[in-house]
Amino acid sequence: MPNSVQGADARAESLEQVFKLLRSKVAAPQRDTLEAFVRGYFGQVDPEDLDERDAADLYGAAMSHWNFAHRREPGQVRLRVFNPTIAEHGWQSTHTVIEIVNDDMPFLVDSVTMEVNRHGLTLHLIIHPLVGVLRGADGTLLGLGEGDGALRESFIHVEVDRVPEPARLEALAADVTRVLGDVRQAVADWAQIRQRVHDIVAEIDANPPPIPADELAEGRAFLAWLADNHFTF
Repeated sequence: MPNSVQGADARAESLEQVFKLLRSKVAAPQRDTLEAFVRGYFGQVDPEDLDERDAADLYGAAMSHWNFAHRREPGQVRLRVFNPTIAEHGWQSTHTVIEIVNDDMPFLVDSVTMEVNRHGLTLHLIIHPLVGVLRGADGTLLGLGEGDGALRESFIHVEVDRVPEPARLEALAADVTRVLGDVRQAVADWAQIRQRVHDIVAEIDANPPPIPADELAEGRAFLAWLADNHFTF
C-alpha cells in the first residue's frame, strides 16, 4: 500500500505541472473537461515514465490525442503514425508515436503490440485510457460523458523506436490498421460462433448421434466447456 500511495503522489506531482500549462493555454470553458481528460489519460501511467518526460511534451501528447479524436464515427478506427516535432506538432518525442481512437473491445493492446514487434520495433510506452465521450450525429466530439448516450472509446498512445523513413511509417500505419480491422471482425463474430456451439450441444441432447454413450458425454462436455468462456473463438 505505501508504494501505491507514493506512486499516486509522484504521478500527481508530475501532472500538476501539466495542469499548470493547461490552465495557461486553454480557454476557461474547456478547462474542466480537458483537465479531467488529462487526469484519466495519464491515470495508469507509471510515475517514472512521467518523470522522464517534460511537462510540455506530456501536455502536447494528451492534447494531440484529444484533438485527433475530434471526429470519429462509431465502427471506424482513427489511427496515425508520426514523429512529433515542436515545429509541426507543438511537442516532441525521441520516439515514433502511434495514436489510435477506436471503439472499446478486447485484444486491442495485445494486437497492436504484436504488430509493432513484427515490424522489429521496441515498444517504449503504452498509454491506454478508456474514455467515456459524447459525440454528435456526425461523429464530432462534444465532450466527456458517462451513462446513457455516452460512448466508451479506447484511446491508445504507443511509442516505439524512431522510424525516420516515410515509407516505413506508412507501412506501419497500414499494418496496424489492418490488424485492428481483424480484431473488430473477430469480436463481431465470436458471439455468433459461441451460440453455434450452444446450438450443437442442444442438438446433441435432442438427437444423440449413434456413438457410445461415454464418447458422446465426453464430446458434449468438451463443447460445453469451450463455450463457457474457456476458449477465444
